Amino acid sequence: MAEHLKLKNPVNERPRSAWGSIATELFGCEIRMIQGERWKHRVIEMGDKEAPPLFLYHGVGGYGEPYARVLPAFARDFRVFAVDALYHGMSSKEPFDNENRTKMQAAAYVDLLHALGYEKAIYEGESMGAGIGFEIGMSYPETVTKLVLNGFGAVDTKRKDFKEQPWKGDLWELSQAAVLDPSYENVQKRLWWLVHDNDSMDDEMVRLRMKVWSEPEINKSLRNVFSIDVPRPTPKLYSEEEVKAKWTVKDTLVVYGTYNPQRGPDYGEYCADLIGAKFYEFKDVGHWPMWECPDEYIEALRSYLL
Repeated sequence: MAEHLKLKNPVNERPRSAWGSIATELFGCEIRMIQGERWKHRVIEMGDKEAPPLFLYHGVGGYGEPYARVLPAFARDFRVFAVDALYHGMSSKEPFDNENRTKMQAAAYVDLLHALGYEKAIYEGESMGAGIGFEIGMSYPETVTKLVLNGFGAVDTKRKDFKEQPWKGDLWELSQAAVLDPSYENVQKRLWWLVHDNDSMDDEMVRLRMKVWSEPEINKSLRNVFSIDVPRPTPKLYSEEEVKAKWTVKDTLVVYGTYNPQRGPDYGEYCADLIGAKFYEFKDVGHWPMWECPDEYIEALRSYLL
């Protein structure tokens, strides 16, 4: 079994009413476009420029703003970059590689890393971002000092004893509906999939995603990402044997919410054990612990990274 991370300090989660708007929480951050050798990247950044770099990568269909509640706290110790991943937000959309998108997104991380003048960084990724992080660990291990994989699940296994998790509908169908018609109702249903408590997904987050997904260039790219205009790609999962033979990143943390849809924490702990990572479970939350329990997320990552 994987070693479980222990928090260094107790957590008193603030009530939702204590959190300001996304713009309020990100006050003092810089938002800019970085031109790499191959791609353009949008980043939200904050922190001392001499501090160790920490990159934050979102899930499929997303952008940097869901890290609003945790980014400033991380910026006390790191130079933090919340990044719009390749094909997402305001970062580059072309060339779209349907069958190798995760490999391309991992290469885009390296492109951004070098454009910012770094050789390596701490990397945190959520869902799709965790998949990108795992690909970085498999293909570019020299570019990371530590990895945090939130909702990681890119390992094929013959085990059948993982607990079945409750679903809130099919993510792909919900995503396609919201891309084709980014109405309040469609976008809200898509965002509810990410959390255990629907009330944690506030009106601002719904309206922000409506705005983002309605932008013509972004919408066109998401029609590819969610297989509306192109065939749905065959998932490319690494086998246990491939992972054991190739994985070399020594310092990794895998985190999961108790109510993560599809595969739950027992699968996450299995993945952590396979790659020699530590493991941490966020109780009573879903796929977005950095939004649903931000104070605990801050403490867990600080306990691990510091």
